[in-house]
Amino acid sequence: MKHYFGHGPSLSIFSGNSFCSDPLVFMSDLEDRIEREFQLREAQEQRRLEEPEYQSIRLELLIGYRQTLDDLQTRNRKAEKKAKLRKAIGEKLKARGVSPGEVGGQETEEEKISIVIDKLNKDILVSTKNLSRSMDAYVHF
Repeated sequence: MKHYFGHGPSLSIFSGNSFCSDPLVFMSDLEDRIEREFQLREAQEQRRLEEPEYQSIRLELLIGYRQTLDDLQTRNRKAEKKAKLRKAIGEKLKARGVSPGEVGGQETEEEKISIVIDKLNKDILVSTKNLSRSMDAYVHF
């Protein structure tokens, strides 16, 4: 015998007969089960249709972050090359006894770029985790 939801009517699997004290309760339980099954299938179909959209949004975000990160890293490399060149020029001028001027200003720009790169890396991780959590929550709905 199989019991639905731990109470109410039961069906005999072997004989096909239903043993039910109240046919209305049995029909109500059956309708509820059928309705839940249709809702589940509907939700699964909706998820299946929307999943590519979530994937494309995630891909766009990651591409955008990656491009920004690449741009900042390129700027940082250029700034480092410039700083090395200025430092070398400053050392030559210093050896000649000439004041090298302001060389330290370039280092602050490099530090700013490094801070922005670190912040962007953290933002990428947070966004990826949030998107992953939202997709997991959506899939487990």
